[in-house]
Amino acid sequence: MKQGIYAGAMAIALILGSISNASADDFDPDRGTFDPAIQFVITPYGSILGDPAQVTDLSTDRIGFTYCSTVPDKDRGLLLMASVMVPAQDGADGGGHAMMMTVDQARNFIAHLRKGREWATVAAENKVGLFSKPIGDVIGTEGEAEHLSIIFVSDAQSNGSVRIDHVLGGVTKAFGLGLNPAQKYAAQAGYALETALAQTPDAAPAEDAAKSKLFE
Repeated sequence: MKQGIYAGAMAIALILGSISNASADDFDPDRGTFDPAIQFVITPYGSILGDPAQVTDLSTDRIGFTYCSTVPDKDRGLLLMASVMVPAQDGADGGGHAMMMTVDQARNFIAHLRKGREWATVAAENKVGLFSKPIGDVIGTEGEAEHLSIIFVSDAQSNGSVRIDHVLGGVTKAFGLGLNPAQKYAAQAGYALETALAQTPDAAPAEDAAKSKLFE
C-alpha cells in the first residue's frame, strides 16, 4: 500500500513544466516561512507543487524539495507522508523518498524540526558536533523495520544545520537542511497534518451498555 500511495504523491508533486503562480525569482531556498496559498513554484529544476523547502540528498549531493500529504489508515488512523522529491539533474533521473508517520510521530517530527535554530546554537556553544533526537520506529513496508531521527549538526565554524536520517532495512537515507528550510519543512508538515485532522470526523464512541438501554 505504501509504495502505491508514494508513487501517486511523487507523480503529482514532481511537475516539471511552466505552470506556476510564482515566478522563478519567488523561490528562495533559504526562506524559513511556508505559504499554503502558493500552488506551484519554479525552481532551477522545473516546477514543483506547493511551497517546498529545499533539501540535499546527502547520498548523492543532489537537490530535493519537500512535499507533505496525509492518508487515512484503517489500523493506525491518519498518517503523515513527509516526502522529498528529487528532480532529474546532473544527468541523473529524478526520484524521491517518503517517511510515513502516525499523528504522534508526526508531531514529534515537526517539533524537533522547529527546535533546529535553538538546538544548533546550544550545540555550537557547547562544542557538540552532532545531537540526535529519535522519532522512533515509523511505518515501513511489510516485514521491514524503519527508524527515523532528526540530527542537529554544528560544524567546526559553528554553523548549524539539520539532518534527517531514515533507516530502512539497515540502510540509511539522509537529507540535509539549513536551519531556515527546516523551519519551513516543519510548517509545511504541520499545515498538512492539522488541516487533515480538522477535516477528519471524530470516531464513533464505543458502545456503553447503560447508555445503549436508552436507545432500545
